Order: sequence, then structure tokens, then C-alpha cells
Amino acid sequence: MKKNIVLEKIKCGEPVFGFGLVSGSPLIAELVAHAGFDWIWIDTQHGYWDENELLAALQVIFPTDTTPIVRPGSNEFYRIGRLLDAGAEGVIVPMVNSPEEAAAAVLAARYPPTGGRSGGGARLSLFGDDYFERANDEVLVAVMIETTQALAVVDEIAAVPGVDCLFIGPGDLRFSMQTQPGSAEHEAAIARILDAANSAGIFAGFPCGAVEEAIRRADQGFKLVTCTSDLSTLRSGLTSVLEALGR
Repeated sequence: MKKNIVLEKIKCGEPVFGFGLVSGSPLIAELVAHAGFDWIWIDTQHGYWDENELLAALQVIFPTDTTPIVRPGSNEFYRIGRLLDAGAEGVIVPMVNSPEEAAAAVLAARYPPTGGRSGGGARLSLFGDDYFERANDEVLVAVMIETTQALAVVDEIAAVPGVDCLFIGPGDLRFSMQTQPGSAEHEAAIARILDAANSAGIFAGFPCGAVEEAIRRADQGFKLVTCTSDLSTLRSGLTSVLEALGR
């Protein structure tokens, strides 16, 4: 089976740097995949992806060394399995608030005996004839910790067998905590989640809006980080052009 390069690097102790895609453009996905990032975060929860665009994006990413990881819109068995059957090499499951919800994500993403994922998917033969035997080791399963409810049981969530990563949702977490981003309380919660992942022998992830933040979070111990996204990069580029024009 095709190796999951992200998991391989993290197992060697390296952080992996990704780029977020929300625009729903397979063309942008192709450009980013060839740019040299470790992974691409395709966001179907808050992004503008329909099923055909998502499949096209996964097809153009596949020949590269960039790992596509998809955030489903919700923690649903059918939805998660369908993303993996399309060729995603991992999922980042949103709003996981309990060990039971983490176990449901694992059930959807792992084949028996670890989970209950259904066998199928016409594209999976491209990954190798041994896909079904090795997928449980090569598919990344991350669950998002982004509420005070999840924070209260974060150790129990981290201990769920089959979970690889606690991925922080810093925006929703601060909304849930009713605090400001970067506040002492917010940063303490972030550190608490990181500690829970490390104590459980798994890793933690963080979506960053800028390269400087990504490097800082990686230095803090986060392994799965994004540097920015397609629309953010476009927005900053447009701002730079307009500033150069004096507008």
C-alpha cells in the first residue's frame, strides 16, 4: 500500500506542515500538491467542496508526495467512509466531545477488527493490492477537540484505541470557553490538550493561519500543523498588490 508520508514523518519525530483548501478548486489543489507541502487539509465542513470537486482534487493530489487529509462535515459513519473510499489518506473529524464520539470516528475509519469500515471503493486498488490489509496502519484518524465539554474528558478521548491525533479547533474552543484567542486561559487549554496527546502516546495538531505561528506551534510540540489556506493566501496577495498600487 502507498505509504502515508505524514504518519511516517511524525513517527520519526518530525512535524509536518500543511496547507488548507476551502475554495473547492481542484486546480488550486493540484498547484498546492506540487508545491512541496507535507499535506493538504481539504475542509468540507467550512469549505466549498462538492463531491465531484473533492474527487477531482484527490485525483490530482494522488501522484504527488503530498498527503490529502479531509475534514468531513460531521462525525458520520457513511460520510467518513466515503471520503476514505475516494482516496483521502486521513480524516480530521470535527466536534468530538466524548470518548464515545471518538470511538464512533474510529469505527467509521478503521476496518475490522479495530473498526467497522465497510470494504469497497473503486479507487483503492490504486494504493496497492494490500490496501485492505494495511489501511488501518496507514490512514490517519484525528479527532477535533474544540469545546469545554471535550476539554473536560480529553484524557479519555486521547485513550480511545485507533485515535492517532488530537487536533485542536482553537476558534471554537475559545468561543466555548468565552475567552479571547491567545489569552492565558486559552493557551492553558491548548497546552492541556497537547499534554493529553503526549501522555497517551499519540500526537496533536493545530491549524495555523501563518507560517510564523506554524513554526511556533511545531516548536511547542504540535506535529500536524497547517501554515495557511488558499483563500487567506489569495487575500494577503491581493492586499500586497493594492498596497503597491497605493490603494
